[in-house]
Amino acid sequence: MDNNKNTEDFLSEIYRGAKMGIETIGRLLTKVNDNKIYDELKYQMRSYEEIADEARNELIKRNNEPAGISAMNKLSARMSVSINTFISNKPSHVADMMIKGNKMGVEGITKTYQSHQDADPAIKGLADRFIKLEKDNIERLKRFK
Repeated sequence: MDNNKNTEDFLSEIYRGAKMGIETIGRLLTKVNDNKIYDELKYQMRSYEEIADEARNELIKRNNEPAGISAMNKLSARMSVSINTFISNKPSHVADMMIKGNKMGVEGITKTYQSHQDADPAIKGLADRFIKLEKDNIERLKRFK
């Protein structure tokens, strides 16, 4: 695969990962009652928006339109949030849900990173920031457990 295609694929994966975080948090914000976890989720959502915007802008610079999250993945996320918050919307439970999602994000981007070694170094830097964001989110959420 050529470097440009690898870079575009990598950017698309970063974009979709960040958009999944935004989508999930957007749903969770309507379900939580605790101000502290609400504020934490808003903070994390803004961080995902920054990453998504940067990936989107890079894709557009490369004359590529970013692909969103698949309808199936959106539906799955919605159902998961609905079911899990029906069980409990306590901060500890919401934190557990988010930590699982953050771990999936780290695994997904790390896997993509490894298979796209010849991607643009600047985009690898964006992926590194995304991985760091996911790991930082995990640490921030641990205080709610």
